[in-house]
Amino acid sequence: MRQQSMVMNILIVIGLFFVGSIILSIVLGLLGGLLWLAIKIMIPVAIAVWLVRMISGPSNHRRYY
Repeated sequence: MRQQSMVMNILIVIGLFFVGSIILSIVLGLLGGLLWLAIKIMIPVAIAVWLVRMISGPSNHRRYY
């Protein structure tokens, strides 16, 4: 009876590790996708703002974007 319980505990721990790894993979995948999307959008916006500021030249009143 004790051996069966120990085997069952080992299987439960392995199952928990398996489920945890799947959940962690999903969460990190979503986080990586959001980070990639933010970088993909923010870099062109930052370049556009920089170009507008460079083209417009220095002025007395600052524009905030």
